[in-house]
Amino acid sequence: MVGVLAAVTAAVVGLSAAVAPVASVDGPSGYSAAPRQSALDADYYLVDASGNWAAPRCVGNGSRGPRVQPVFVYRKGTKNRYAHFRTVLNRSTDLTTGIFERSSGARRTVRWVHDRSCRPVFLQVAVPASKTYNLVNLRRYLTNRDPRFRRTDRVYSLWVDATTSPNWSGLGGDRWSATWSSSWGFVWVDAHELVHALGAISPNAPHSTGKGHCYDAYDIMCYRDGGPAWRKTIKCPSPDSQYRLDCGDDDYFALKPRKGSWLARNPSANVANSRFLAKVKPRPLPVQPAAPTGVTRDFDSVDWQAVPGVRYDVGVVEGDTSITWVVQDTTAGTVAMAPISARSRVFVRAVNDAGYSKRVRADYV
Repeated sequence: MVGVLAAVTAAVVGLSAAVAPVASVDGPSGYSAAPRQSALDADYYLVDASGNWAAPRCVGNGSRGPRVQPVFVYRKGTKNRYAHFRTVLNRSTDLTTGIFERSSGARRTVRWVHDRSCRPVFLQVAVPASKTYNLVNLRRYLTNRDPRFRRTDRVYSLWVDATTSPNWSGLGGDRWSATWSSSWGFVWVDAHELVHALGAISPNAPHSTGKGHCYDAYDIMCYRDGGPAWRKTIKCPSPDSQYRLDCGDDDYFALKPRKGSWLARNPSANVANSRFLAKVKPRPLPVQPAAPTGVTRDFDSVDWQAVPGVRYDVGVVEGDTSITWVVQDTTAGTVAMAPISARSRVFVRAVNDAGYSKRVRADYV
């Protein structure tokens, strides 16, 4: 996991995240199947965070009061691919929810705009390609043309179906964040940018780098961003710490800051107090499922032992290591598919509200 974190931190570009609004600079098969997600494949990006998800829960009626509004942005003149990416987007919101809940003993959760099933509801909006390069342009375009984006009781979390921006972006304390399709679901970046949009990290925080991040690793906001105050400090060495908020409970997130600490003296810098999070009763958080058993296939079907309450993904690993999905989130123990070679690498993995199991390759029988 540390290697994954290093790869991510090397790619992220810094963000000034003071409470005042600022601009960001942050970072062929012969069968019928679901569309290939290629580099946007949920497994490729989210597998390293498996075990850290949590299903969003209902807060009120799903729309009243302060809310985080997820938004799917695509370029005018191109196809709206929201349905194509629904799985990876849902799993990304599950990871963001999980990070907040697991960091708070399940006492804080994200106040998503959600439906009756508690699932976050994405707005879908088309914008000119020229406006998709950065979050500043996107925000200006949307607020000028669409009243839905002028609400002061909303945080707008954008998923942009375009690779025109090399960066991930959050506007510090100004209620806007965005990730581009080249990084959707990439480890913890959606949650990272949301924390920026909620105001973290103050340049006055004890372990601030001076550029909106922290240096007392590991947690989702800490990395070497080129800030003047950065120094190598490992306060939470566990690899799993990269999926939690505020390693030391003293810079930007703590339910009960230590008496006399900087965070206790500066409650407005404490994201745990944000009106866009809900105070909730603790709940047991799930663990990732066991790997499926009895996985076999022939030329046109795949079978395994289904377990109640567990969903399954069936995929084919292509020659370039990308995945073509046969089906995702099925509860059945068998799936039919068009004829496929015995040499093809077909696998099944279990999925639940916490994450994935390992893949199990189907034995050809």
